[in-house]
Parts: sequence; structure tokens; C-alpha cells
Amino acid sequence: MDAASNNIQALIVSPTRELSLQIAFVVHSIGEFMGVNVHACVGGTVVKEDIKKLKSGGVHIVVGTPGRIHDMMKKGFFKTDYLRLFVMDEADEMLSRGFKPQI
Repeated sequence: MDAASNNIQALIVSPTRELSLQIAFVVHSIGEFMGVNVHACVGGTVVKEDIKKLKSGGVHIVVGTPGRIHDMMKKGFFKTDYLRLFVMDEADEMLSRGFKPQI
């Protein structure tokens, strides 16, 4: 990760809100030492907060669920131009739960 950049460089997708929040917590804890900012983009939260955070820049890693991430991409708030890393946690679970169109 390039902490000097204001662009999103990594995306971690997981099937549930709870798992995404757990991952975001761990990544945030590690990222603090590197100056890397993390944002959890999950359902059950205020969409306007996600939009505000993604538009403001300075987020290096986004962790989230397929539905919310897909929504932010579709609306143009989540740009993938600078992604260096993509992690799909529990891919088999996401595909069996019907997330195939979002993925």
C-alpha cells in the first residue's frame, strides 16, 4: 500500500456484514502502523456515510459485502482505477448465497 496516495488500492469482499466488520477491524489495527486508512462498506449502515467517506479520498482499503460494494460502484462512488489487490473471502459461500451477479 502507498499511504501517500489518496486512492483505494485494495478491496476485500466477504459474504456477511459481521465478517466484513471483523476483517476491517483487523486490517485497521495493522494499517495504523503503516498510515493506511480502512473503510467498512457494508449493508445495515447509512449509505450517505459510505458515499461521504469514499468521495473524500484517503481511503486505501475497502472491506465490505458484495451488495453494498456493487451499489457504490454502480453509483460511481467506488473507483477501481488504482486497485492493486483484490481479496474474495469465502468465495464459495458468496456464490452459493446468490452474490454471483454482484461479483
